[in-house]
Amino acid sequence: MLRAPLSLFLCWLLTALSALADAPLRCAVCQNRISGQFFWWQSPGVSTKLAVCESCGKLDTSCAICRIPIRQHGRQLADGRWLCDKDFAAGVFAPADAARIYEEVWRDLQRLLAGTGTLPRQNITVSLVDARELRKQNASLPSEHDQSSIMGLTRTRTLANREWQHHIYLLNGLGQARLAAICAHEYTHTWLHENVPATRGLDRDTVEGFCELVAFKLMVQRHEEVEGNVILANAYTRGQVNAFVQAEAEHQFHRVVRWVKTGVDEVLPESNRTRVLALREDEPAPLTWPPPPPTPTLVPDELLLRGISGNRAHRFVLINDCTLTTNEVGRVRVGTSNVLVRCVAIKERSAVIKIQGRSDYQELFLLGAN
Repeated sequence: MLRAPLSLFLCWLLTALSALADAPLRCAVCQNRISGQFFWWQSPGVSTKLAVCESCGKLDTSCAICRIPIRQHGRQLADGRWLCDKDFAAGVFAPADAARIYEEVWRDLQRLLAGTGTLPRQNITVSLVDARELRKQNASLPSEHDQSSIMGLTRTRTLANREWQHHIYLLNGLGQARLAAICAHEYTHTWLHENVPATRGLDRDTVEGFCELVAFKLMVQRHEEVEGNVILANAYTRGQVNAFVQAEAEHQFHRVVRWVKTGVDEVLPESNRTRVLALREDEPAPLTWPPPPPTPTLVPDELLLRGISGNRAHRFVLINDCTLTTNEVGRVRVGTSNVLVRCVAIKERSAVIKIQGRSDYQELFLLGAN
């Protein structure tokens, strides 16, 4: 009874696949049909591969955001940067919009960094600038990193009364999610200045890696998967952001913060796990009385899959406020209580878990994925 409908379906499927294979391939840049050699273009900021013809692949002009070659469809900014039409339309150019995005990031980071020390607020000035101004500010204290890749900058000085004053410069033309990640990165620099002793001696790449970890965590919380991939794929920190993501998965965020403030090593190694969070035991934390009231981070009243990170060989999931990898057991806060959860499997858009005391398995999906 089912053979005829099944045969018809298979014939339709083969016909559709054949038509798809015969469909003309067009260049994503010039939109012309590709008849000769071409290459597949892909970047961490774009979720799909795009075909680019050989001619467009040789173009010198490319988008400053997504790096796709630009032939006719694009806009050149006053500072010399080129943006493709898509990125230009999504870019933030108004200071008021940048201020709003920064304030939203600041509120989210207060929950993330609660209980970690001083959280700068009123002593921060934020400016949205073009690439020329950003290069000018960077020239006063140049970094070891490629100046053309800088999208944000923090300048900090100490006033006569030993108070901190911070100025954050943000590059204009970035999309809202990318700008939010830059805001998180630069705000973390202000936190480091006010909470990490000058004698700590952290390596510069390690400092940048921790700032990228905070930005990455914000992107995971906001379900900005593309921007999270951009952070992990960026060679800016020379591998330190990946080391921090691994360390957080193994030791939790508060232990990572403690290492940053009172650790022994200058660099966070990806291997040598016995010393990855070695602390200076001879430097006890100062005793304050009365102790400040605990400020727990807000968590949902149910188990929610808030993010998936890492690569195909070693993935991590964020469930409420707990990061787990496959076969790892962790205590996950749910409302005002907590449960022990074992991560059974991590899929592309979901995670299979088992709650201690229950015989059944539960599959959690990213929001919008089921």
